[in-house]
Amino acid sequence: MMLGKIASTKALLSSGGKIDENFVYFIAFLYSISTGEIGAVDLFKTGKDSKYGKYSGAFRDTFRLGVGWSYGLAAACEKIAKVTSNKKDDPMKLLLVKLSQVIRLGDDMKLFFRDELKNALATYKIKYEANLETQKLFSEMFYTLMSTASFMISANSIMSMLMGFGDAEQILMVSMMGTGAGMAVFVAMMFMMFPRDILAYTDADMEKKFRMKIYMAIGASMGITSVLLISGAVPPILAVALGGAPLLYPGIIAKKAESKISSYTEWYPTFILHFGQLYSTVGSMGQALQAVMRSNFGTIQTFIDSLKNRIKNRIDQTIGFELFSIESGNHLIASGNSIFSTSIDKGADMNLVGNVISDVTKKINELRGKRAQNASTFQLVVIILHVLSLSIFGLMNKLTELFNGLSSGDLSNAAFELTPINPDLMNALMPLLLIMTSVISGFAIKIIQGGIYKTVFFHIGLLLTVGGISMFSINFIMEEFLDSIIFTAPVPGV
Repeated sequence: MMLGKIASTKALLSSGGKIDENFVYFIAFLYSISTGEIGAVDLFKTGKDSKYGKYSGAFRDTFRLGVGWSYGLAAACEKIAKVTSNKKDDPMKLLLVKLSQVIRLGDDMKLFFRDELKNALATYKIKYEANLETQKLFSEMFYTLMSTASFMISANSIMSMLMGFGDAEQILMVSMMGTGAGMAVFVAMMFMMFPRDILAYTDADMEKKFRMKIYMAIGASMGITSVLLISGAVPPILAVALGGAPLLYPGIIAKKAESKISSYTEWYPTFILHFGQLYSTVGSMGQALQAVMRSNFGTIQTFIDSLKNRIKNRIDQTIGFELFSIESGNHLIASGNSIFSTSIDKGADMNLVGNVISDVTKKINELRGKRAQNASTFQLVVIILHVLSLSIFGLMNKLTELFNGLSSGDLSNAAFELTPINPDLMNALMPLLLIMTSVISGFAIKIIQGGIYKTVFFHIGLLLTVGGISMFSINFIMEEFLDSIIFTAPVPGV
């Protein structure tokens, strides 16, 4: 029974992995090339050389067993289906089982893959929308966790000081570690449950260059913080806040790139649909692109022009489309270009292919747009709660100093014994608390958003800077105010 509960929990946490747009594009790829009336052997030979991860790998194993070892494609599909996954509802397993029957009976593969694409798109839409509802629920739970965490830490610490507990400092540290661990586990659950939504299409060199910028920003952040802490030029909390500013640099670059790449997908479906229609009519890629250029396709116009020039100069169309994908840096465009380019080689119905790619891209864009709306609201609320929570911690830090003065000063009272937390310990813990909450909240925002992971540095840097300044400001503002109330209030009868 316990193993069953563990298995069900694991399945729930990994539900985000079931929402795989790669499978949708893989079916679209197979449907597109099948419109060229190719045989089953050619279908598997082409499918095994595609770049769709485990799905291409399953076709590669099937081709090796069915053709390379002369086992028969139909029997090989059934054999590979059994070893592909232990799950009964695995999409690749079901596809291979059904495909084996199509091959054995000699049915029209074009009609088969057309129906499979409809089912794959419908299933993807249902699962994605269900996941969006789960995201909303987890977002609300995270709001509650953030708002209660600050009050719980503050209440535990202040009550332990007022009630005279001797281990008030230990209670504070346990509360901080427990709350931080709980929030971290919650964010880890969100990471496992929600899909990643790959947006960028980059090569190893571009990734390496950007990683260098990240390393430089992290080094600058640590250097600024260390110098300010050692020199004592500013309070520790302000030193950490200022140290978080360099992280905004790679984050801003990533956000600009993400926004730019996202804008390409708004124009791509219209372009590929129009291009497919013209190419199927004129039969010449150069002439089709020349006609396409008479229309305006916004932000991807320069990439289309480059593709046209390459084709006109006798550059291989496969290389031309690959360069189009690299220049745009968009994963969805790269997937569409790969299907379109391979379909040309297989003599497919390009009018149909353009329609398929356009429909799939539009559907995925629509679902991602809904996720972006949820993420925008989530980000705003988290930043507000972050500022409020750290302001409470700044107030608690000042109260700790006041309680320490009361317990050791003339206003101390044996009937009301205070056991204040050491202000030095509190001042040392506040920067750690700022870093902990900023990192956890930054990753939570990024998980809800999806897309380019590098933008997480923008969220962490922003939360560090804004949160640290808020904590320092509330501490500074309340210092004179609380001192005037506690120590300068008139004493009755004097």
